[in-house]
Amino acid sequence: MPKIEIINNYGILASISWNSNKWVDDPTDEDLKRSKYGYVKNELSMVEGINFGHEIYPPEQDGYYIGFTPKSPAVGKSKNVCIVFFSSTDYKNSNKKSIVGFYGYPKFYPKFGEWYHRKARHDLYKKYPEGNIKAFPKNIIYFENPVEINNNNVHENKLLPVGMKISQQGFNYLNSENVYNIMKIALLLNKTNKKLKSFVEQFPLRIKLEKEENDLSDFITTVGNTDADTINGIRELEKKMKKQSPEVKQRISTFIERGAIANKIKKITNYKCLICKAQGLNPYSFKKPNGMNYVETHHVEPVSTLKEGVLSVSNLITVCANHHRQLHYGDSKLIENTKEIFKFEIDKKIIEIKKKTIIKKL
Repeated sequence: MPKIEIINNYGILASISWNSNKWVDDPTDEDLKRSKYGYVKNELSMVEGINFGHEIYPPEQDGYYIGFTPKSPAVGKSKNVCIVFFSSTDYKNSNKKSIVGFYGYPKFYPKFGEWYHRKARHDLYKKYPEGNIKAFPKNIIYFENPVEINNNNVHENKLLPVGMKISQQGFNYLNSENVYNIMKIALLLNKTNKKLKSFVEQFPLRIKLEKEENDLSDFITTVGNTDADTINGIRELEKKMKKQSPEVKQRISTFIERGAIANKIKKITNYKCLICKAQGLNPYSFKKPNGMNYVETHHVEPVSTLKEGVLSVSNLITVCANHHRQLHYGDSKLIENTKEIFKFEIDKKIIEIKKKTIIKKL
């Protein structure tokens, strides 16, 4: 499998005002009153009101359907853009923000502040005569099951570039990895959407998406009804995973690291990063809304080694998010693993962690 190059400014996540009629008809009076967008409040009209009316209303003579996004990207930055996702905030549902669909292979009006004018005929086009983005209807997809986003899960699932927060009334540039991850979730949530699947088949990231879908299917089949909430369940998972691909093994590892047993281990270690503690640093991360310190669990021996007990609780430690990433991707290696200790070399420093008698306490 060739490595997929990450391309910057590959997509855009654009924010639009909420439309209770799924952006195929006029917004409700409440939609207009509750909107946070100045242009909607001032005009009492929503230019994006028919953004997803592409299957109802006629396209232009050149075959394109015209839509609207509150902000147009800079020409120099948009040359790689091949998809624009639209997100909106549902004021009726605890202000939940979701990605509701996309325009694939879009065209923006090349001159800032100028518009595409609808020349096709329809009564609603008198109210919505123009827009600043267009795409062929076959490449415009609405999600019946939207992809929920917030400033936590966009980074956990790599839906935005590192360090970025969701733009509230503008847009975010996305790299190709972000686009791929959003599309992956959309596919899982909208399995019966044939139009979405057809688009993905022609999309540049198709091969990677298909592989991910196959890996997920293998993972679901392997796990079955087995859980990661008991020691016996984890032992059963270890038996099942031996013939699986490295990607599926890693999914199983992550599945265990987020299960009930992992949460019990966090409690036993008092939610401390054991690597920070071994270095005499503050072992506690930030506090979550429930008052608990945030910490993650990590399999010390990689699951790919297939050593006996690689998935077991005796191979788990608790670490902060920074050290978790460093153990996976940084200058670190396990140099000793005995019944008593784990010994790492991290950034040329030797760090020793005494093993806890976790099993006895579970």
